[in-house]
Amino acid sequence: MASVSRLGLGSRGMLSTQAASRISPRVVRIVPTCSFSTSNALARGRRAGTRTPARDEIRSPSAQIAQQKLTQKVTSNAINVIFPGTFVRPPWKLWPKDFKSRLSFFQTWAKIKSQEALTKFAMKFSSMPKFYKSPALKTSNSASILTAKGLHRSMMEALASGDKDTIRKVCASKVALPLQATIDTRPKNKLMAWELVEYTKTWVYPTVLSHKISPIEKSKDAPIIEQVVVAISSKQRRYQYILGQNGERKKLPMTEKEMDVIENIVIGCVIDPHTWQRDEWRIIGSMKPTDSAEWEEEARLVKIVEHGEAMKR
Repeated sequence: MASVSRLGLGSRGMLSTQAASRISPRVVRIVPTCSFSTSNALARGRRAGTRTPARDEIRSPSAQIAQQKLTQKVTSNAINVIFPGTFVRPPWKLWPKDFKSRLSFFQTWAKIKSQEALTKFAMKFSSMPKFYKSPALKTSNSASILTAKGLHRSMMEALASGDKDTIRKVCASKVALPLQATIDTRPKNKLMAWELVEYTKTWVYPTVLSHKISPIEKSKDAPIIEQVVVAISSKQRRYQYILGQNGERKKLPMTEKEMDVIENIVIGCVIDPHTWQRDEWRIIGSMKPTDSAEWEEEARLVKIVEHGEAMKR
């Protein structure tokens, strides 16, 4: 996502998520990489072909309340973290220059996309009430794009107008808290406006660059995190203004600025493992395009962390 400070809204650039923060041991324990076992999911799906799966069985009120509390806790904590190993395909001009490195980078991207597709298929298969019925879990790129565009626009407009309630609703707490603090420190007489002029490069954007679904642990009752990265290209305008006597906005001279930006918006939600219903989508942050050298370093650190976790079991 383009730094909101670049847009003149004073967000202190808090929306960028660095790779190092995504691969810390603490982060990996909270939200593991999408290592969901496809074979195990398919095996459970085959067994579910002759009976209703346990996750669809009627639960007692106390069990439902406990699940709701767990889901709320996950929403406020785990959804703040971008999945380690999230690959954001860069524009072609940013790919490695030499053929061997470019081929290796392409193979890495293809492998990640295949893993995402298999995991998504396994999750859908696992959500089937019976073998011959449609999966309860529905996914759609077009729906994800519409959601990301709506959340992004709501967040930017709320940041400009100082609407902290909307920011809290559309952003995860890790994103919302610094933005709300920025609004609190903004001079009261400094009125800001943000406008989406138009979406640009529509022959390519918006597009889904990553779609990951993973339970936070191996328990069948563990909530599931869904994370989507959507690339959006747009022309945006910001300016300062004062209110006239009739309440109309009067732009202040020399404050208006337009810019063309491409933003990789990361949105996430929690899925109930029993009903397969989604909680509200929220903006988790933004990501810059994946760099081959940084990716190799991140992959190395993730392996170290995962090895350490395996040794503790």
